[in-house]
Amino acid sequence: MKLTLLIPGLCWLDADAGGEVGKGLKLPALQRLLGRGRLQRREQSHSACLARLWGGEAAGLARLAAAEAGLDAEAGDWLLADPVHLRVDRDRALLADVGVMRLDQDEASGLVDALNRHFGEDGLRFYPLRPGRWLLHSAAPLTARFAPLWDVVGEDINRHLPQGDGGLAWSRTLNELQMLLYTQAINDAREARGELAVNSVWLWGEGEPGAWRAPAPRLLADDETLQLLAASTGMRIEAAPFAFDGLEPGDDCLLALDALQAAAQYRDAWGWREGLERLERDWFAPLLLALRQRRLEQLTLIATGPAGFELTLGPADLWKFWKRALPPAALY
Repeated sequence: MKLTLLIPGLCWLDADAGGEVGKGLKLPALQRLLGRGRLQRREQSHSACLARLWGGEAAGLARLAAAEAGLDAEAGDWLLADPVHLRVDRDRALLADVGVMRLDQDEASGLVDALNRHFGEDGLRFYPLRPGRWLLHSAAPLTARFAPLWDVVGEDINRHLPQGDGGLAWSRTLNELQMLLYTQAINDAREARGELAVNSVWLWGEGEPGAWRAPAPRLLADDETLQLLAASTGMRIEAAPFAFDGLEPGDDCLLALDALQAAAQYRDAWGWREGLERLERDWFAPLLLALRQRRLEQLTLIATGPAGFELTLGPADLWKFWKRALPPAALY
């Protein structure tokens, strides 16, 4: 079995500080894998990585989500409008996604009702498919490009605002939307309970689905947007196992592990270090053993971000004793 393991957040996202943040970590199996395999440095965003794996930009995800929900996906244009929290920090506005918020369906429906009352006359309609997954239908063409949420969480949104002919108009719409959400009693109640307000949405996933190719026969992932992409190319979809021991042998697969993603995005150094230690125990050490025992034909390890890389190795590579283990700090 060939296994492609995509681990967003494996490399600390501030590359100039990565060596210091990871200082003192004991990761012998990962070091052995890095040293023995064929390592290619590849600075890339998460969305660019997915585009390379599937052979085309991950566009049209909103239209796919609308079709899956039984909506008229062919009418007008569609966007994912995922609920988020924006925090102003000095001269930046940092974005947190629904993964750090407890949001129920009643709250989502109430906030969307307010948005639809306000923006309905503009030909915009929001749909709260689930608490953390909203859609926006636009009767008029979008005429703008939107940054994927994958690349924006934990970052300054001012560098990721809508672009293109309609970019400025959509930025104004977002400002208006944020002011409306700020006045909602649902958010007042959330803040009174000590929870984050849903004070914005992130618009993305525009366009038409591409002529993609499946990177493997099956996908193991918990990211529902990634699952949409996989389903459109006929991949079998399964949940990601918690450890290598839970990986069922069989067809080649792409496995997306998000265990480090949130800690890296939110610059939680201690959480990231603890997550790496768990991955060493639950994944890297068992992967090394599986290669030695030839239970894996090939392992490809992909990390995204400024210090990203792609590592490929097979059982024979482990016999290259002249190649030394590579400490993760060397990646930076």
